[in-house]
Amino acid sequence: MYVGYFLHAVDKKNRIFIPYRFRSGKNNYVLSRGLEKCLWLFDSPRWSQILDKFENLSWQDKSKQRAFKRTLLAGAVECGMDSQGRLIIPSHLMEYAGIRKESSVIGMGDRIEIWDSAVWKKYSTGFGEKSFAALAEKLDI
Repeated sequence: MYVGYFLHAVDKKNRIFIPYRFRSGKNNYVLSRGLEKCLWLFDSPRWSQILDKFENLSWQDKSKQRAFKRTLLAGAVECGMDSQGRLIIPSHLMEYAGIRKESSVIGMGDRIEIWDSAVWKKYSTGFGEKSFAALAEKLDI
């Protein structure tokens, strides 16, 4: 399970550091576009589960299913990390997420999200404590 928040610089080769506790001996990942201008990093078994689930959904509008699948899969890349735990982010995904100098690496349970730090700060500040408290109440937490 991936939990926590980490701030890391992006080097000149578009590499970011993935914290050790997120790596846990694995080195087969899939990096794809996420929502709200972030990137999603899945370990290979979880990615396979997502694809299986997606294939078994019954869509009313098959054109939307195809469009979503194309958008998700066309930009996705299989990747691994070097011996220092760095992940190379392809330029098309750097551009999509607007990642420049610093990245925010966030554990989301079943996946890791990678954000440009300025975008993450704006997003997380915009959510606010009142919204967080209201949602927690709805979820009965």
